[in-house]
Amino acid sequence: MPGKESAYHDRLKRLPERIFALLADRPPLPEDQLLKKLNIARSPGKGLFKLYGQYRREGWLVRDDEGRMTIRTRHGHLRINPRGFGFVMNTEFPGDDVFVPERWFFGARHDDDVLIWYHDTPNGLEGRVMNVLSRATNEVTGRLERNRLGWRVIPDDARKPVVDVTLPNGHKARPGDMVQATITEWPLDPRRPVRGEVTRTLGSPLQPGVDVSVVALEHHLPLEFPRPVLEEANRLPDSVQESDWVGRLDLTDELIVTIDGADSKDLDDAISVRALDDGGFEVGVHIADVSYYVKEGSPLDLEAMQRGTSVYLVDRVIPMLPERLSNGIASLNPGVLRLCVSAIIRLDRMGRRVHAEFHRSVIRSRHRLTYEGVNAILAGKQDDVEHLRPFLETAVHVRHLLRELRQARGAVDFDLPESKVVLDVNGFPVDIVPRERGLAETLIEEFMLLANETVAHTLLEYKLPGLFRIHEEPGDRMEQFREMIGALGYRLPEKVTPKHLQDLIARVKGKPEERVVNSALLRTMKQARYQPENTGHFGLATDEYTHFTSPIRRYPDLWVHRILTGWMEKRATGDTLARWKAKVAEIGEIASQRERAAMEAERDSVALKEAQYMADKLGERYDAVISGVTNFGVFVELPNLIEGLVRMEDLPPDYWVHDPVHYRLKGQRTGREYQLGQPVTAEVVRVDIPMKRIDFRLVQEGEARMPAKRRQKV
Repeated sequence: MPGKESAYHDRLKRLPERIFALLADRPPLPEDQLLKKLNIARSPGKGLFKLYGQYRREGWLVRDDEGRMTIRTRHGHLRINPRGFGFVMNTEFPGDDVFVPERWFFGARHDDDVLIWYHDTPNGLEGRVMNVLSRATNEVTGRLERNRLGWRVIPDDARKPVVDVTLPNGHKARPGDMVQATITEWPLDPRRPVRGEVTRTLGSPLQPGVDVSVVALEHHLPLEFPRPVLEEANRLPDSVQESDWVGRLDLTDELIVTIDGADSKDLDDAISVRALDDGGFEVGVHIADVSYYVKEGSPLDLEAMQRGTSVYLVDRVIPMLPERLSNGIASLNPGVLRLCVSAIIRLDRMGRRVHAEFHRSVIRSRHRLTYEGVNAILAGKQDDVEHLRPFLETAVHVRHLLRELRQARGAVDFDLPESKVVLDVNGFPVDIVPRERGLAETLIEEFMLLANETVAHTLLEYKLPGLFRIHEEPGDRMEQFREMIGALGYRLPEKVTPKHLQDLIARVKGKPEERVVNSALLRTMKQARYQPENTGHFGLATDEYTHFTSPIRRYPDLWVHRILTGWMEKRATGDTLARWKAKVAEIGEIASQRERAAMEAERDSVALKEAQYMADKLGERYDAVISGVTNFGVFVELPNLIEGLVRMEDLPPDYWVHDPVHYRLKGQRTGREYQLGQPVTAEVVRVDIPMKRIDFRLVQEGEARMPAKRRQKV
């Protein structure tokens, strides 16, 4: 009897799998036929039939129009919340995510591509993972520990698996070191351990830079270049050779300067500008001729394509191209000859483009200017380069003309403040300050936008297989944004144009809700991406846009240079043109994916340092503004742009009701409200450095400080 009872319980336990196997991606079955295949008798007293009936009542089993039984399935990515539950997301069903309780993960991990079986509940869609289609994680970075059974790697992110590992011969890893492990075996039984082997040792987590290296590896960013790539880079010359001049325009006598951040090393763009006798202007945008050194299909080219972009982490740059190229022969350092692709653009007195031409050129930058230095010159605070003032004043005048034209057509200008993390020599954050942005930064921005639009126009005019930077209309998310600003007293028309959004930005400027509205609008906008078909750029309100101005750090720009110079030199014909057209879509997809990974890694590296910075600020109070309202608490943002969560349990005692229409929480007992954009005082109560999370509580006027025992640091 015990054997029969055990078999019966096994049948109960496996009923969902058997139903799924019969109905998933298969035609619906008449109920009698389904029950027969499941070997279930219609008897209310039988456990199997009772469980089957429960699935029907709860909507897991659905009767179609012809009375047959079926189920609803969907695939998507499982995003696991640190608190345990998850959601399966699919871009084909925006805003229609499926909630998955932890007990129904069935071995799936964060970001895995999964197949789920789902049903409707009063709180929305709920599902269970039935199959892992592909794993998001093949490598895990974490702390190496030893126990009586061997070694294991424990990731900081609890959503990733603990991996039982073997160590390579001659390893130097010690318990407590941060290591990377490659997963070699995913068990069929989720209760069994994941197995792997250590492939990289990063060192003690206390060593400077190890924490950011972990962030880089978590986002699959390469920390070194392969040997063939470095060997090719090392064969490049240190200086411009006599043979390089052939067919190039000599611009070495022109006043050309670079303007970059003080800590920039890869100087890939320079500018020139002069007023013309007819009242117009000639603008030169001179971009390092990287494609001259990086030949199509070479190790350098293939590595750059896979990297897609340079990544600017909080303490380092992970470059797209080796330093010998990016900081050497392709960097427009002052006083030395450099090869460029120059866009010479003629503007009328109103700043409108009337003519453009492109040349492979040789330049010698006269000055390596910084944003801070240019702003000081324009403000009359730096006189050692006073001779540059007329040049810079002309450039600023052109900048004003270009900006006015762009704003007139409705381009959305996000003037969002950015934070800068100040690190000491050990990589520890000692301050977080807003990043300054002055005239010099916007001057270069306008000149680069002009060049990018001009190149895009040429690519389209001659039907060249360029990569266009496209930005689509916001779509469904605009309705949610419209509701949010409605709660703050602002309105948008039904059909929203970039001009309407720019007017909204102007209306909120200088008001307490400015940062909240601008940040929410930025999240509402779709992410720009690369593709061979030009469909315009919504945010810039332009029909023609590409990326041309940064070939050292963005592969799409390098590709556009290759196409443009091929056309200029009449090489874009026949088989070459056909090959480029066949490749361009794949390159655009890779570049878009790598750009998203880079952005996420950059955000995570800053969030890590923000958490480290706030870890010893427990109990300290700050002026803040409510930047988000949810059914589990409110988000607050400090003046230094650090954002954190006030959990529902850390709000003042009350029964809090979430009002999603007006973006507020309201206390039923006290009537107190917390609304989006509201100024508050926030006190730091918890910091979880591994999860990069900061928790606050809201302080009431005249309230004494919270007891220290309620504050905790992880």
